[in-house]
Amino acid sequence: MIFQAHKGVSTENPENTMPAFEAAIEQGYKLIELDVGVTKDMHFVLLHDANINRTARHNDGGIIAEPVRIDEMTYEEVLEYDFGVWFAKKFKGTKIALLEDVLNLAQKNGILLKIDNKFQSFTEGQKKALFELIKPFEETACLTFNNAEKLIEAAEFFRDMHFHYDGIVTENILKSIRAVLPKERLTVWLPFECQKTAWVKVPFANEQFAALVKEYARLGLWILSRSSELSAAVKLGADVIETNGEIKPTLIEGVCADMHTHSESSHDSVCRIEDMCLSQIEKGTRIMAVTDHFDTASFDRYDIFTPIRNAYNTVGELNKKYGEKCLILSGVEISESFWYPDVYEKVMKLAEFDVIIGSVHLVKYKKMTSAYSGIDFSLIDMDEIYGFLDAYFNDVLTMVDFADFDILAHLTCPLRYIVGKYKIDIELSRYADKIETILKKIIKKGIALEVNTSSLVLTGDFMPSIEIIKKYYDLGGYLITLGSDAHIAGNASFGFVEAIETIKRIGFKNIYYYQKRKPYPIEI
Repeated sequence: MIFQAHKGVSTENPENTMPAFEAAIEQGYKLIELDVGVTKDMHFVLLHDANINRTARHNDGGIIAEPVRIDEMTYEEVLEYDFGVWFAKKFKGTKIALLEDVLNLAQKNGILLKIDNKFQSFTEGQKKALFELIKPFEETACLTFNNAEKLIEAAEFFRDMHFHYDGIVTENILKSIRAVLPKERLTVWLPFECQKTAWVKVPFANEQFAALVKEYARLGLWILSRSSELSAAVKLGADVIETNGEIKPTLIEGVCADMHTHSESSHDSVCRIEDMCLSQIEKGTRIMAVTDHFDTASFDRYDIFTPIRNAYNTVGELNKKYGEKCLILSGVEISESFWYPDVYEKVMKLAEFDVIIGSVHLVKYKKMTSAYSGIDFSLIDMDEIYGFLDAYFNDVLTMVDFADFDILAHLTCPLRYIVGKYKIDIELSRYADKIETILKKIIKKGIALEVNTSSLVLTGDFMPSIEIIKKYYDLGGYLITLGSDAHIAGNASFGFVEAIETIKRIGFKNIYYYQKRKPYPIEI
């Protein structure tokens, strides 16, 4: 079965951009679907909509207020806009992709490109220019039509191209296409009935429909978002499945990754990175990230930059020694990033981190202005505690909106102390709407949710709880990382067996690790 990445890996990258296509190639997709638009001066670019507004911003990150059509601008004018920052800050500076550049990238890497059917609305002159551009790439580019007659016309021009058809399917239509195309050069697409296609008004793929298509062509199914859906796709005989990126074609097996550990470069740890690494190796963990604290609120009390830089340098040295046994990734855990934007921007430029974790350790609520790990909640009345938690979730929301990070760490962490240490019962359902909003936002931004195991001893549950992890899954989330949050070597990968068993029961098939700020799947 071939896996097709819809607009590239569009759940982790801005759609129809070079980062999305490069990620698809790195992750093992063999087919990439893309959308083509055309500028006023006949440059073919990648864009889904007629307007650029949804997927573009001004270079300062500001929203484009008035509708801006791609066909009313020259290519040089389009370059004045940013096509990455709308998705996440780490993609700031991404420019609109040229079709020709993507064709060359795909050809170089042996990848096929499926050009969506939107080009059918081009003028005759635009279509002629498009066809001339892709003619030298017939073995790389595949055109998609929802009009059988137009497909048959194009087949006369492209003698070696593989075509895709996603229009109305009847046996007569399939016969007419097969009269000019052999079966091996035709893929016919049917919608797969699932959460992602609930809006579709045409018939879904079923055994009878799929069998009809298979008689005349390869069968493509769109759009799948769960690995658990693959068995149904196989039963229908799918040759190709399309996914936004939730389902991965290439996975690492038999490996575990601890994406959250601390060392002597954190204010609350004296553990050497080498000792943490040796403990991970002893426990069978083959990937670990060193993510020391960078608490922005502490910048004016002591030097919080030098320790992070030292840890980064140490990771580089230790990889030379232990890299074959355990890949050590360089990272940082930035808390309260939105309080001091200048300080935050400075640490972001400190090193080429593999992973950035976002967290909230300190909430300014009334007289509670120190880290919540040091607050004695037994001395605080319940109304104040609930108010504090409300402020905490507000801060998490602010951080998700403001900061550029890869993993949301230990969501609901104050409960580790309120519930775990002080045994105070909390009705977390009060914050269900805010928690759901947080989860939806990180899914949309391609930010991973950490399953933090450090709370198991105190609360018997993870951070966030199993209930919240399941909610994340039900909302469509799939980017899960494991973090022991170990501050001593003995706690490396603590609770990971239980964590993996739990998330597998929920439905997750993979955990992820980050390298050079890109997520990579590990099969569990």
